[in-house]
Amino acid sequence: MNNKINLLDVVAEESVESPLELVRLGSDENAIIPFTVDSEAVDLHYCSETEINSYVVCNGLDCLLCRIGRKRDQRLLLPVYLPAASCIGILPVSRSLRPYALLPQISNVLKAEKTMVLFITRDGAKYTVTTAELQKDVDGGETLIKRFLDDYEAGLHDLSTVYPRIDNEQLASVEGIGQMMRLKGIS
Repeated sequence: MNNKINLLDVVAEESVESPLELVRLGSDENAIIPFTVDSEAVDLHYCSETEINSYVVCNGLDCLLCRIGRKRDQRLLLPVYLPAASCIGILPVSRSLRPYALLPQISNVLKAEKTMVLFITRDGAKYTVTTAELQKDVDGGETLIKRFLDDYEAGLHDLSTVYPRIDNEQLASVEGIGQMMRLKGIS
């Protein structure tokens, strides 16, 4: 019996067009090019349990995380072009308008008549955004952006897929969440 597997064959079989990428902001500068003012709102819960350790999409009216008292946060998911990676990313933006929040800083760029590159860093809740006009000799992702917008208009992209969806039954099996259910008398 031969159980040799050519890894390149596996990659070729498994490779599909990569799903949308979540833009994670931190202390390293990220370059993004916004190309639309249209976003999608999504309700999220943060789960710090080691099994999840991520934001997850709220399950709606009967959401277990809502019932055990987990804070629900809304994010506006903005498609952007990531020139360093040559791909489309999804930038989560809070509705906050406080000083140093992301939304008020990027809204001015979204009003601009020319293609701008945003350089964004994040330190806790403080965002720093600087801008530069896209240079003529730099690829602004026009072809990829057009294909994305056509596909998006045709309903082929759900921006919220950048976050995991975990049903209530699976959430209940996580130890910390199950313990909160028992403490609150939720079955």
